[in-house]
Amino acid sequence: MFWVPGRPFTVEDVDLAEPGPGDVVVRMAAVGICGTDLHNVKGQWDRPKPMVLGHEGAGVVEWVGGSVSWLSPGDEVVLSWAPSCRECDDCRAGRPARCVPLNRAIAAGTLVDGTTGLSLRGETLYRGTATGCLVERVVVDGRVALPTGGRVPLREAALLGCAALTGVGAVLFAAHVRARSSVLVLGAGGVGQFVVQGARIAGAETIVAVDPIAVRREQALRLGATHAVAPDELKAALLEVAPGGVDYAFDAVGDPMTTATALRGTAGSGTTVIVGLPAAGARLDLDPIDLIRRERWLTGTIYGSEDPAVALPVLLEHVHAGRLDLHELVGPEYELDRVNEAIEASLRGVAGRVVVTP
Repeated sequence: MFWVPGRPFTVEDVDLAEPGPGDVVVRMAAVGICGTDLHNVKGQWDRPKPMVLGHEGAGVVEWVGGSVSWLSPGDEVVLSWAPSCRECDDCRAGRPARCVPLNRAIAAGTLVDGTTGLSLRGETLYRGTATGCLVERVVVDGRVALPTGGRVPLREAALLGCAALTGVGAVLFAAHVRARSSVLVLGAGGVGQFVVQGARIAGAETIVAVDPIAVRREQALRLGATHAVAPDELKAALLEVAPGGVDYAFDAVGDPMTTATALRGTAGSGTTVIVGLPAAGARLDLDPIDLIRRERWLTGTIYGSEDPAVALPVLLEHVHAGRLDLHELVGPEYELDRVNEAIEASLRGVAGRVVVTP
C-alpha cells in the first residue's frame, strides 16, 4: 500500500470486489518495479491515494468469468495495462495506450469503468496505472491478461508486461530502426536495456548506451551495445563512432535534459524518440530552426506504439529464438513484505529490473 511520498509502504489485507463475467482472477507471481511507480513514490505525479502500485507483472489465472472464453484456470499470463476498448479511434487504430478513457482512469486511479474494486476497512483504494498488481491476487478485465503459453519463467515474463513491450517496441514499432544504422540510447535501466536489445534485433550496426552507473553500462554491452559510456564521455564517443550524429536516438529517461542530449546527438534526417516518461510539469526547450535546417524528426512513443495483444506474440517469438534476453534483466528479487527494500533498490539504480514476488 502506497500512502504518500516519504512514508513507507505497508502490507495490508484488502477486500476485492466480486469479479464480473468479463473478469479474471490472477495469482501474481512476479511484479517489476517500473519508473512509473517511482514517479509516484517521489511525488513527481499527483495521483489519488492510498494506492496499490504495480502494473508490470505475470501470474497464473485462478478463475475466469463466464464471458472470458480465451483463458482457463492454470494459464500463465502477462498483465497489460492497456487493453483495447475496441471502440475509440485510438484503440481501433491499434494504439490502446492512447485510449482517452484509459488515460482518464489512470489519472483518477481507477479502472476504465470508474471503479477500483479494492477497499480497506470500507475505504476506497486506488489502482496504479489502472492495474494495481503489487498484490497476491488481482481482479482484472480478461483482456488485461495475455497468455504466454507457459514457456517463459514467470519472474522473467513479468518484464514483458511493460519494460520489454515499451523498449523493444520503441525500436521495432515506433522508430522502425533500419539494419546497419547507428543508435544512441540514453539511460540503461530496465526500459533502456530493452531498447538496446531491440536495436540489436533490428540489425543496428552501432549501438551506444549511456548511463552513469557502471554495472548498467557493463550489462548493456552484454545485451548488444557496441559502446557503453558515462554521460561525460558521450561527446567523445560520438565524435569517434558517429561524428555526424546517429540515425536514431532514444531517450529512455524522459528528463528534458536527456531528451535535449538525444536530440543533439541525432544526425540530419535522423529520428529522436522520447521513451521515458517525465515528471509532471516538465517542459522541453526546443529550437525549431534546428529541427528545420537539419530535418530532424522528434517523436514520442507510449508502450511500444503497438497493441500489446499484437506485440507480445512478436516478443515471445524473439524470446524463444534466443534473440531477446529476459533472464539477464531480472534484477534483485524481494518478497512482498520487503517491498520497501525493493523500492529503495530501484531508486538507487541497479542492473536489471527489481522484481517483487507476492
